[in-house]
Amino acid sequence: MSQKLELQNIVKIFNKGTVNEATIFDGFNLSVEQGEFVSIVGSNGSGKTTLLNIISGNVPIESGKILLNGEDITRQKEYIRARKIGRVFQDPSKGTANTMTIAENMALAENKGKLYGLTRGLNKKKIEEYRDMLRPLNLGLEDKINVEVGSLSGGQRQALTLLIATMTPIDLLLLDEHTAALDPKTSQDIMELTNRIVKEKQITTLMVTHNLRFAVEYGSRLMMFNKGTAVIDKAGEEKQKLVVDDLLKTFNEISIECGN
Repeated sequence: MSQKLELQNIVKIFNKGTVNEATIFDGFNLSVEQGEFVSIVGSNGSGKTTLLNIISGNVPIESGKILLNGEDITRQKEYIRARKIGRVFQDPSKGTANTMTIAENMALAENKGKLYGLTRGLNKKKIEEYRDMLRPLNLGLEDKINVEVGSLSGGQRQALTLLIATMTPIDLLLLDEHTAALDPKTSQDIMELTNRIVKEKQITTLMVTHNLRFAVEYGSRLMMFNKGTAVIDKAGEEKQKLVVDDLLKTFNEISIECGN
């Protein structure tokens, strides 16, 4: 299996040269195989979201290398990386345009990375294609195709954002607490949908979550971070044997050590 994502000797320091200087990663290495679905947990400040920000190009690094599909993307701008990296945030409103319809949002997503955005209106054929894509979500969004996205519920928006993030072929999907703002039932539904999309499209995925049960139940690999280091890294059968109590024990030990 070829390595899909590789981070080599990553160094990330915040507020460098000030009294608030903080080193999050110091020579951090990570290899993620093609098609792996990695769940990442850890306390606040452990480096989880910083990791996603570094990969997406949202946060620059002091030194090190980021390789995606063998290509060095370390110095690539965020908007260039966005052509091959999809990202879904905790806030359902972040991945879609509020005042545009579902169809218009999907058209924008489909044209991602191309020279032109919305072409001369949306023809009937395109609308039907989008309806076919929305139907498997089982949220009735195919009947709301001309409705402004801002009027949808949080769960509907997050489902749409997931679909939009994976509409065009991407090399990597980053999920940043993407179920945290939803009620338990909707969170579960979005998690099931996530799992289905990732498996069907075989997308290499990193999912940051505070939900230890989701981290245990979903994905092919689980990592727990503390101070920019992976204190747990289990894949395959080892991951399948993990239970929430194992994670809680380590999590609590780390929290006590950090004085939380």
